[in-house]
Amino acid sequence: MTEGAAFMDWSSTSPEQIWRNSESTVEGNSSSRTADHMTDLCSDEADNSPPLQPHTLKQFEQHLNDLKKENFSLKLRIYFLEERIQQKYEESSEDVYRTNIELKVEVESLKKELQEKQELLDKALYVCK
Repeated sequence: MTEGAAFMDWSSTSPEQIWRNSESTVEGNSSSRTADHMTDLCSDEADNSPPLQPHTLKQFEQHLNDLKKENFSLKLRIYFLEERIQQKYEESSEDVYRTNIELKVEVESLKKELQEKQELLDKALYVCK
């Protein structure tokens, strides 16, 4: 994972952009890591490649620490994305409730107006007879 991704401005970036950026970063990192591990773990005897080079404990610890940092960063990204989604859901549901109430009020006022006009029509019909 790149250093810049850890200090990303979450407020100005949409979740879709963050997801696309993280996918490309993770895919790039994981594919290169996979290729590195494959070359480390597999020696093709037909190529007469040199034998596998042993890794030191320090290298394994460094790799483990890098993976832990990446894991933490991804968990943090998931947390903020879920929080953003929840906020958008709450805002949209509040808008729906507000609109629903406004529409109910409008329906009642239109019913009252219709009733008044119906009474005026009945009066006009009675006067004409």
